[in-house]
Amino acid sequence: MTKINKKITILSVGDHGDYDSYEKLNKEKKYISRKGFEYCTTSYNDLLEGNMPEVNTKKVIIFLFFPFSYWNENIEHKSYRGVYGNYNFYRKFNRFSEKLDEIIKYNLKGKEILYVNDPVLSAIYRDKLITLDILAEAGVTVPEQIRGRGLREIYGALDSGRALFIKPRCGSMGKGITYLEANNWKTNFTFRKNRIMSRKSDHGWQFRGITNNKPFLKSLLKKNILIEEAITPLSIRDKRVDFRVYVFFGKVLSVYPRKNSMDAVTTNISQGGKGDYSLLRHIPEKPLSRVKNTAINTLKSLGLKFAGVDVILDGRMNKAYAVDVNMFPGFPKRRTFNLARELFRQIKEMDQKKRLRFQKL
Repeated sequence: MTKINKKITILSVGDHGDYDSYEKLNKEKKYISRKGFEYCTTSYNDLLEGNMPEVNTKKVIIFLFFPFSYWNENIEHKSYRGVYGNYNFYRKFNRFSEKLDEIIKYNLKGKEILYVNDPVLSAIYRDKLITLDILAEAGVTVPEQIRGRGLREIYGALDSGRALFIKPRCGSMGKGITYLEANNWKTNFTFRKNRIMSRKSDHGWQFRGITNNKPFLKSLLKKNILIEEAITPLSIRDKRVDFRVYVFFGKVLSVYPRKNSMDAVTTNISQGGKGDYSLLRHIPEKPLSRVKNTAINTLKSLGLKFAGVDVILDGRMNKAYAVDVNMFPGFPKRRTFNLARELFRQIKEMDQKKRLRFQKL
């Protein structure tokens, strides 16, 4: 067998136990090698301690996965008493990401690197307000934001027949979501003794009815939040449906429909939603193209190379809205769509066509 002269190392940085993405990539180690790449991994703790794995090639492509251990120990830790998703999350994560960038570049001095996603950008876009403002200015369709933070603005919107989402400014995974429409308020925050409380887990954030609970609303409006109009989603087989769209270097790799009951607030998998590729059969080509183009334009506007973009088609399939951007998306089940392998097919193709742009350190 002819030995492949490998010129690029793939450096994957993540935490063991991240079975939704990092571990799925690691399972493709042999496949990555067959594609002609060196492959090595390290944890965030090792990097922060200065333990960079040996890299023998001149060029390095760096995959960064979500730093669960660091996040759970230093940002959303067990003794944290604040409300989930506040602006301190962003500030701490941004400092961590800047430090990580410095460590990687110092240890790979003399190499040429390509971040799949720049860690500093990934931290900045944890701030949903920044993200939505950039997208709106770039012409990407996003839900309309409610800028006011008073009860008058909220009740005025509800009285006019609009439904609203109130979300943590720096949250994710459908955690800390509040939905408001006339005579139907729900939240998956806990509210006790006039105090908003957050769970200490990513799962189990159950929605509860809080209709007309003015003390809760007044308290929530003082937090680091964003308020946006709720889009009536597409309904298929009596299920609300939206789409997680995986985009890599400007190309859609997969459109992953997610469904939940019509009375559910979100389709997040972590909050009870389920993926179902068979739903694509119900989407005509033109609306599906809107979904894909919205996701592609979202990444282009943000300068990202890889993300899962959450897109909602309205009930008539006339408009596609970008509602969230996930720089660390969970991968679909390998038996339904092997995203990890598809990523490396694309990298191999871009390498052969000399489309990979490395930064010399």
